[in-house]
Amino acid sequence: LELESFSREETASPLDERLIIHLSAHSANKITMVSAENRTGLYVSIPVYFVVLGLSALWAYKRLEKMTTAGTDHLSGHYLGGRAFGPLLTAGTVFASLFSGYTVVGIPNEAYRSGFYSFRWMPATAMILLGYICTGLRLRKASMVRNHQTSADFITDRFQSQFLRYSIVLIQVVGTLIYLSAQVNALKSTFNSMFGVEADTNWTVILLMTIILMLEWMGGLSSVALTDSIQGFVMMLSFVLLPIIIKNHFGGWTELDPSTYPRPDFYQTPTRDEQWRQWQFYLLGFSFFTLPHLMQRVYAARDLKSLRFGWAVLTVSPWVAMFIGVFLGTVGVQILSDAGVEDPANPFTAIIEEVMNVGGFAKGVGVISLTASLAAIMSTADSLIIAASQLITVEIVYPLRPNASPMLVAWRGRGVSLLTTAFALIIGITWKDGVGDLAAINFAITIMAVPSFVVGLYMSGKWDVHPWVLAIASLVSMTYVFIVYFMYIKTHSDAKPIDAGVTGLALNLFLIVVLETGYRFLLQKPQDNTNPKEHKINSEQKRRELNAPDRPAWDVPKLERFGETTLSPRLLNKMMAGTNEPFRNVWYTLFFFFAVSIVTPLVAENEPWLDAETGEFAGGVLPATYNGLPWWFFKQILLSIVPYIILIVTVWRVPSQFPSDEREIQKNGVDLDIVEMTPSEMNRRSSYDESNALFQRRRSSIHSQMVAMGLTVPEGDSSEDSSLLVNDPGEKELRLSALVLGKTPIDESIATDTPVVEESAP
Repeated sequence: LELESFSREETASPLDERLIIHLSAHSANKITMVSAENRTGLYVSIPVYFVVLGLSALWAYKRLEKMTTAGTDHLSGHYLGGRAFGPLLTAGTVFASLFSGYTVVGIPNEAYRSGFYSFRWMPATAMILLGYICTGLRLRKASMVRNHQTSADFITDRFQSQFLRYSIVLIQVVGTLIYLSAQVNALKSTFNSMFGVEADTNWTVILLMTIILMLEWMGGLSSVALTDSIQGFVMMLSFVLLPIIIKNHFGGWTELDPSTYPRPDFYQTPTRDEQWRQWQFYLLGFSFFTLPHLMQRVYAARDLKSLRFGWAVLTVSPWVAMFIGVFLGTVGVQILSDAGVEDPANPFTAIIEEVMNVGGFAKGVGVISLTASLAAIMSTADSLIIAASQLITVEIVYPLRPNASPMLVAWRGRGVSLLTTAFALIIGITWKDGVGDLAAINFAITIMAVPSFVVGLYMSGKWDVHPWVLAIASLVSMTYVFIVYFMYIKTHSDAKPIDAGVTGLALNLFLIVVLETGYRFLLQKPQDNTNPKEHKINSEQKRRELNAPDRPAWDVPKLERFGETTLSPRLLNKMMAGTNEPFRNVWYTLFFFFAVSIVTPLVAENEPWLDAETGEFAGGVLPATYNGLPWWFFKQILLSIVPYIILIVTVWRVPSQFPSDEREIQKNGVDLDIVEMTPSEMNRRSSYDESNALFQRRRSSIHSQMVAMGLTVPEGDSSEDSSLLVNDPGEKELRLSALVLGKTPIDESIATDTPVVEESAP
């Protein structure tokens, strides 16, 4: 694709699906260089930036050593930061992980070439946040009760199926590797353009990826999170300062005139195909919550309060980051035209070059902005490396050596990080044409995991689905994505305006309905209550009520590490009792989808008419504008405020901690299966599938205390009148609530003589 000749007409073609990745990871030989006189500041800022990253990694290394010395197992320390990220660290790492090089470089480039159409990222990000916040509540709670560590643990625990488990692992690993390969390509073009290196030079990106890998090796996710926070600060500083400089020295949207604007076609209403693609693009954003590096942050936060703060930052950030990107690109068209710059390979770099030419403070802001572009790509790359490493190491490597010590497995994980980085380098460097195509279908592949997570999180009873049905539907749909994209959308210039991911999701849902119906009518066996598990399963599996028990033994994974009982839909609902969950309100969900959908312009196409020969509006009829913006785009801005207000209210209603009624516990006891683990208990993994001895001791103490008080384990939700509660609880009641809430040190709560199983020495 020759991006230099990209036009409005080409935007309406099927190539639009690949636009953003081609712009942010441009691999053409032509490259926009930063001039030598403007490069001086980069010789200071980039080395300083790397020194700060190195010091951060050193701090993370010391922190990791301190945690493991205190008893945290090496896997939890390396891949989850000891589950101790506070509000600032959580906010910094989720911000930098979500707003990547696409945000800093890609959106301005897209806006420069396709105009206000690039605003599509704003409603799409609202959909991203809807999925991330609403599903994050349940995933967080389940991880605290069941000690989930990887993005596939929930699927394994909920469906108890190796087939579905590794289907989801495949989807997540493939999506992550594609995403990482795109970062390699973007990092290469960005760094080389900064320092005047030839476009095809590869040693620079190899060096940068090696630095990223070493930072991850030193401190694990703690290093990644802290460097993410620093990178996020640099990005935010750039987003705030750059538009101010441009407005003061070059003018903003209000100074644009459609009659003299170099791209008057940007003021035309979008074509029908563009509007259709925009709406599909919004829907695709919902899949982001299944990305391993984002789910990893849900588990790594110290508490719900920290996670809530991170979500709050994400909710307002698109207006500072992505909205500014649209401003930079569209105003940049006028800036570069006035400067006589035509068809730059990297418009973002060219725009920053013009800003730096102003000199003085503007030059410093330009240096910060270029440093931010590098930081944005690196922050996403390091997050993807450690997420892929955790998924492959814990889900594939660890089961092969289940008795290996966590320290040994963590070191093997570093080897997996090396192989992951090497693979991404090979793809990003050598597959010059295909990497753009693969990256374009990255989220189309990721969305194939959404039905499994949604069914697992929210469906119960007659709506539950057989795990093999979910696995088959997801794999067939992922195959469809590759076929329809590479054999139809890419190769046919007259292809219909369809998105491979959205149509693949529709196929996924259709297959689930058809296969589940066929299974229930043709294959499902009636359960024999006298002997419900005649199929061959081992003794550990016999203690569980398996989801779809009519499966062979090889399909049932080891589940001891999650607890003694099955993670059933009923148990999930019981865990969430008292927590406001907007996603369980069907009217909330439908209204949010509606609010996002109506952001689509929904207007007659190509108005007012533009004379192709003269480049002027036919009949002298200029487009209606408001403060320099086309009316339909201004309408989009106003309508986009609605879903973000809904998100702000949603985050506001998220509690600082999951509800727990001490008085109810003191009176009626608690269901042992919904007791939350403390951080020290979650961070004590000693082998692949060994039960958590420390947690089992506390649960045993709770049970003994309840027996001593004459209480039984509650079945179902208690609805007794709270007026019957004891006003002044005694010592036994206080001890029970302290045990349940983890306030009593474990050594003081021993009710049995069972010895603690310490972590095996590496």
